[in-house]
Amino acid sequence: MATVKDITAMCKASQTAEAYAMAKADLDASPQDIWAQRGMGWALYYVIKADVDEDRVSDFWMHLEELVSLDLLTMENDSLIFDRILWSVAEFVKNLPLERTDDMDRLFTLISKYSFNPSIGYSYFLKNCIRFETWDKLVDFFEWWNIDNLLPENYQPFKMDNGRSIMSLAEQVYIAYAKVLLRLKDRERIRLFLPKMEKLMDDYPSMVYPGYFCGKLMLTMGADKEDALESVMPFVRKKQSEFWVWQLLSEIYKDESEMHLACLLRAVHCKTQETFLGKVRMKLVFAYLQRADYSRARFHVDRIAQCYTHNGWRLPYEVQNWLREPWMRQSVPDGSDGMDYRRLTDGILFLGAHTDIAVVTYVDESRRRIGVVYGMKKQTLLKMAALRIKVKVGTILKLYWFPLNGGDMNIVQTEFVRPEAVKDVSYIKWMKGHVEKKPEKAFAFIKENGVRCFIAPHIVRGCQLEGDEKVTALAVYNYNRKKDEWGWSCVTLKKNKGS
Repeated sequence: MATVKDITAMCKASQTAEAYAMAKADLDASPQDIWAQRGMGWALYYVIKADVDEDRVSDFWMHLEELVSLDLLTMENDSLIFDRILWSVAEFVKNLPLERTDDMDRLFTLISKYSFNPSIGYSYFLKNCIRFETWDKLVDFFEWWNIDNLLPENYQPFKMDNGRSIMSLAEQVYIAYAKVLLRLKDRERIRLFLPKMEKLMDDYPSMVYPGYFCGKLMLTMGADKEDALESVMPFVRKKQSEFWVWQLLSEIYKDESEMHLACLLRAVHCKTQETFLGKVRMKLVFAYLQRADYSRARFHVDRIAQCYTHNGWRLPYEVQNWLREPWMRQSVPDGSDGMDYRRLTDGILFLGAHTDIAVVTYVDESRRRIGVVYGMKKQTLLKMAALRIKVKVGTILKLYWFPLNGGDMNIVQTEFVRPEAVKDVSYIKWMKGHVEKKPEKAFAFIKENGVRCFIAPHIVRGCQLEGDEKVTALAVYNYNRKKDEWGWSCVTLKKNKGS
């Protein structure tokens, strides 16, 4: 009987057919000899690899079934054979047309007899299988594969040579899993999967899309509005310019007619192709009809009909029925919104946000950064782009923000605050008094009601202060790095008339 070493040596010497024939003869002579089965297993590895490389589909199936028939081989003792063959199986799946789900059924029946350990090959097999979104057994496949077997590197986005980043395998898998559960509406499986999705969102907040599918799954389970919003809002804030984000929010607010309508309106006002908006416009028609707002309903029916006709698509039955309704013939289309949808939907974006009054204390145009004081003993540096508005030293703002990892701030909205509106803020003062300055010093002070405020040299120079001028200063409780202490410092200063 040939040894495993003999068989592998022949295969490596391009004598695969001869090695396979020899292994088969040994197996026929001693079918329950473990070493005869191992020799056959290694011969089949090389044969199956050649079947895939040379696109011999019939031979691939025959040889894979031969492998499965080797009943003495175990994953515990012969994992190297199975792990190597899995790479070839993954390549077979990669080249399989998406409509060949019958082949996926056949493959799954054979391969699911084994329990693989986490490995690069096992992840590669998963990556190629998730392409088959319409495969009926995809959810069974996920449960067999077990997404807990994803490797740490599977959670990292892939960087291409051109610098573009591709979604991590883990994110792709969780999304594919969620899609199939949504299609099946399998509440029990959704119930078991949701905690995994929520943990993914907590562990990897930089992943964008899990939040969307988590929200869809929660709605399928009948979650209340508050719970659904808590899950989807981090995702919504990242993708607020996408129409389908607002379509999802319209589902969350389905029981609040005004917010439901506002979300749908924001969806159609997002910059996207008209071909994507058919379902959203249909929901808008239903919403306007509930209000007996026939003119606005007709406008959206007309848009749907124009789009579908232009693309040669069959009109949905609902649209066909609407076109025959008397109100369609009698009403004049009105393309206005009929409500301030932007104000209402912006309110959703700010749910749960920290809100603070902030004073700009520092502007660095070259580095595009600004410094702000936004609370008692709270200061930070922000990127100018994060504010989305132009500011200068002394600008007073209202910040809506969420904390990020590492203590950074995710600014979701910025509003100007009128100076006269700032009252009873512990870390901001309007001070009136006389300038105190020694001739030999470059800095100065202003004092009011026992509070002494530092005036920096650049303000002294800019305002040409010599001492004893009567001034009004905007002061903040700021941090002095040189002295390593907090104290009042002047941000802007204006000389009063007659000083």
